[in-house]
Amino acid sequence: MIRAQEDSREVPETEHPSAKFFDTHTHLTDPRFDADREAVLERAAAAGVSRLVEIADAPEDWPRVLAFARARPQVARCALGLHPYYADACTDGLLALLERQARLPEVVAVGEIGLDYARGPVAPQVQITALQRLLASCRDWGKPAVIHCREAYADLRSVVQEVFPSPPEGRRFWGVVHCFSGSPDDAEFFTRRGFALGADGPVTYPKNADLREAFRRAGPTATVLETDSPYLPPQSRRGQRNDPSLIPEIAQALAGVWEIGLKETARVTTANALELFETRIP
Repeated sequence: MIRAQEDSREVPETEHPSAKFFDTHTHLTDPRFDADREAVLERAAAAGVSRLVEIADAPEDWPRVLAFARARPQVARCALGLHPYYADACTDGLLALLERQARLPEVVAVGEIGLDYARGPVAPQVQITALQRLLASCRDWGKPAVIHCREAYADLRSVVQEVFPSPPEGRRFWGVVHCFSGSPDDAEFFTRRGFALGADGPVTYPKNADLREAFRRAGPTATVLETDSPYLPPQSRRGQRNDPSLIPEIAQALAGVWEIGLKETARVTTANALELFETRIP
């Protein structure tokens, strides 16, 4: 039996009183949190989630996400990007604006950006061209990339190989493949080239043995924790709104895969996140 299936339960608070988790990918400015955003953050803190990165998918979201991070300097930073749904908006003017915004102190990454062949309304070649430009900009600006990929791993591998032919020097990560859903071979490819893998709720789903194997191969030192709230809740909340307080359930599943303790899982993945984003949120 897959160990993660045994352990992918919601973790009682008494099991992690001193564990400190980092949710590296949230969408808490989504309207679905308008009624109880502060309560959601309080529950996250009670669950040991002391840091998070709020993600903007499109330029119209950037001001709201920046304001969210600025209002919570002890907890939050943000990333500004252009989701592949909007890849046809990747113009010279947008890249110039993104470069200026990426230099703000609250902005720790560019993203999310990437490829989506499952639901993306933009033609694949347009997505690829935009991603090439955005990743080259991340490299030139010294900013980590937050990459979205759905049903496009072969093309993503080609683009990454082109833009990042070798691991970075002087740092561990070029970026993170957010909500990693690729194969074990994909996991090895991206981690060898200097990318962290984002582990989300799907790693807790009973049928996702191949995904757990991918994270087993990647190992704890190449993994960061995410919820992608309000999307992709873990097994205990399937069909419900996700939120950062459920990070311990994801961590518990990975602890089972790696055969290490929950506190060690929290420690290593948080250290990875701090190094990925080159930040020291108190």
